[in-house]
Amino acid sequence: MRSYLPVLTADCNRKGVMDVDSVKGCTFGMAARPSGGCYGLCYANKIARFRGIDFTKSISRVACDRNAILRAVWNHPSTWFRVGTMGDPSHDWDWTVDLCAWLGKFKTPVVITKHWLAMSDDHAMALRAAGAIVNTSTSALDTEAERDCRVGQFDRLRHLGVRSVLRIVSCKFGDTETGRGLRDIQDRLFWHSPAIDNPLRIPNSDPRVLAGDIMTQRRRDLGGGSTISMCDNRTHIGICANCPDRCGMARFEFDKQSEASIHMAHKQELLFESKVEFHYVKSVIGSGHEADVAKLALEDGIAKRAARKNMQIHSAIILEIDGAFAGFFTFQNNEECREFCLLQSVICPEHYTPDLYRQMAVAVIEQNTSGYPALITTDPKSKFETPALFESLGFETYLAMSGFCYMVRGDRADVRMKILAHITMTNVWNSIKGDWLKLKKEWRARIEAAGEKHSVANPAFATREGCWQGESGFANVVTGHSHNGNASVLDPVACEVILRFFMPKDGRRVYNPFGGGVQFGYIAGANGCEYVASEIRQNQCDANNKLCSEFASVRWIQSDSSTYEPDGMFDLVFTCPPYFKVEKYVDYDGNPPAGEINSFSTYKQFRDTLFAGYRKAIDHLKDNRFFVVMTGDSRDKDGAYHCSESETEIFMRDAGLSVYNKIVYLECEFTRLAQAKKTLNYRKFPKREQKIIVAYKGAISAIKDEFAKIGRL
Repeated sequence: MRSYLPVLTADCNRKGVMDVDSVKGCTFGMAARPSGGCYGLCYANKIARFRGIDFTKSISRVACDRNAILRAVWNHPSTWFRVGTMGDPSHDWDWTVDLCAWLGKFKTPVVITKHWLAMSDDHAMALRAAGAIVNTSTSALDTEAERDCRVGQFDRLRHLGVRSVLRIVSCKFGDTETGRGLRDIQDRLFWHSPAIDNPLRIPNSDPRVLAGDIMTQRRRDLGGGSTISMCDNRTHIGICANCPDRCGMARFEFDKQSEASIHMAHKQELLFESKVEFHYVKSVIGSGHEADVAKLALEDGIAKRAARKNMQIHSAIILEIDGAFAGFFTFQNNEECREFCLLQSVICPEHYTPDLYRQMAVAVIEQNTSGYPALITTDPKSKFETPALFESLGFETYLAMSGFCYMVRGDRADVRMKILAHITMTNVWNSIKGDWLKLKKEWRARIEAAGEKHSVANPAFATREGCWQGESGFANVVTGHSHNGNASVLDPVACEVILRFFMPKDGRRVYNPFGGGVQFGYIAGANGCEYVASEIRQNQCDANNKLCSEFASVRWIQSDSSTYEPDGMFDLVFTCPPYFKVEKYVDYDGNPPAGEINSFSTYKQFRDTLFAGYRKAIDHLKDNRFFVVMTGDSRDKDGAYHCSESETEIFMRDAGLSVYNKIVYLECEFTRLAQAKKTLNYRKFPKREQKIIVAYKGAISAIKDEFAKIGRL
């Protein structure tokens, strides 16, 4: 079997504890009990053997990457770390003490030992100075000589001022002669204080269990077996974060907090005495700090992108303490997108204080001389970039997603495009996610307010008799009540995304053939655009024009879209036309007006009239501009699709446009699931999506020049 490597590691175990073992393996413990280590049940020995490692050889793990170890300990959420999980640190007290003195400046060391070798008074004084908590492990199952030694060491350390805890490996002993004798010994051990109860994991096949000397119970998630012997069922055996003892930390909580304050105050004093400088570099590359930034970024892990050359092209504030590199904060002053982006930042742990990091952040913000919106994405794993810190510097969160806080210092309106980009991001737009619904609610409230102001009932849909064939519509049949009066309603958030993404930098004019509802026109007007819609129903035109009367450049014109010639040329064409035979559209007299395409008897007539209107729109679309169709398919009387979506794509291609995006717009699936209970018998899967077909007129290579960049996301 192989030996442990003599290289120090810092590992978070399955219980959530950060283990930094100065020694791996246990020569004396395994020599005392060759059959399996302490009590014949050493869990560390079992793990080592499973991994093909010889646990009988104690290996001092002196070689290490000190910065990597410090980074791992520093980034762990606990205020302490443990030494002595997979080996007894008493095999090398010199290195154990040095390790605790080093890392004890940042977290509290907890040393677990059976004192196979006694520490000297100098070792004890050094552990006291490091603020270590020494857990002396013993048990009624130890020999009398072992117990006397270990309890003696526990008392000795207490008298020397070391924070000392007796860690008792306990059992529930049975009512046998042996069991009663061991129970008396264990009771006497628990007279000592402070003491920790550490129940023994032991299988039911153990001879002591079979003899009735030790009683067991079955418990989940123990590790090393599913049975345990517990003298007190109240003892915690779960993850360490929930443990009331935490290896003795809870017993010395007040001291720990006091020491943490002392450590931080001491660091502040040292910084006050030191020469602290913040240097601006236009680019990390060429500054002479490339290697320092890369090394610290990789050690931090969270800021590792700063090690890449394509990220080191950015500017930075370099922190130096007494002339030595101590940290960095990279940023980008994006003139093209008119934004100031704070990127990655790290301060060496031995120098970090909250106040110093705040000073470095302020030094970065001061570089924003153009007054652009300042942006930062805070990472929940980072100890540096916290929302609270940047809120104190005038930032606010404009989007919280996946644990990250996207923050801005400036006008929230300047990051609206980024919000829309984050909630779309791919060609599948999920309209039932929380951030999408929040924006949708805001737009609908504005449209409802306009309806109340201008006495337009049901402003979201205004005039349609109903979706899914009105009163007999699917929503009524399945749920017992209508939704939106059984009329389909265009999603205002989809409208805003389309308007903002597909309007060129200097564009302003939008044309909508087969204009329909109010949503796109209202949003275009609210964003300062001119909007012209051709709509065949007079009642819809009148309602929409009332709702948008506050926008002088927004208007619906009663006309047949298949023949209507709008004035001038446009920067964007958008339409969400009727789906054949899905809804009924009527005018003031309660009947569809002549030429209303959804009243045609055949799909071919519907399609040809629709495409005639598209041809008119294409003629009035400028070059290097987008034509966006939000559409869906419907079925014929036998249940087969008409293939309207596919025919729209082919029409655009044959008309000389490039089909540039095919976006899936997902809607709520609730009624579709109810529908599926009926339709799946016919192998018909209910449709819960619409398609957004984005076609482009002109040279695709011009898009990067004609349309504004979104900036950093």
